[in-house]
Amino acid sequence: QAQAHFEDNKSFYAKIITGALVALLGFFILNKKNSEHNVNASVSLGQALVALEQSDLSNAKFQLETVIDDYSGTPSSINANYFLGKIYFDEGDYPKSKKLISTFYKKSSNDMMLTASAQLLAEIEVQNSNNPGAIEILKKAIRSTALESQKNVLSLSQAKIFISIGDDKKALASIDLLLASSTVSSAQKQAAEELLGKIAS
Repeated sequence: QAQAHFEDNKSFYAKIITGALVALLGFFILNKKNSEHNVNASVSLGQALVALEQSDLSNAKFQLETVIDDYSGTPSSINANYFLGKIYFDEGDYPKSKKLISTFYKKSSNDMMLTASAQLLAEIEVQNSNNPGAIEILKKAIRSTALESQKNVLSLSQAKIFISIGDDKKALASIDLLLASSTVSSAQKQAAEELLGKIAS
């Protein structure tokens, strides 16, 4: 099941992995005086991401755990928490996933990955029948992100939860916030219109 879920979301993984690898490259270029410890951590994370991209989940999990355990405190270790947490999320192990992704969320400054992690944390709360907790996570993420495109993504997620609990008024407010954005994409606009259709039906 986890393998099938990975295949369904391969493009999402590819985008995140590509972004992380670019960040790793930038880390090498801008920090020539990195300690050997940081360099080794980055190399190990890169190997884990290659395994993940190749759908070798067992190997990816082992390597990500190694990065977290052996290179604690490094940027690579922080990022490894997200990727390992995402794997556990796809496997339905929400307690492990929540712990790892929460660690990433608290320590990272990567806006795009923080948006993805906020969505995962919110979904975990939904799975635990804690819709108010999920909404609060998304609200805080919307306030904290500097990227309008990511605010749009989070607003859509928030609107979906409001609709699921029958709070159409707040759902409409979230959708209006999205549609008022100058950076709304055609895909996001279409998703918002589909949600409006659900409210009207």
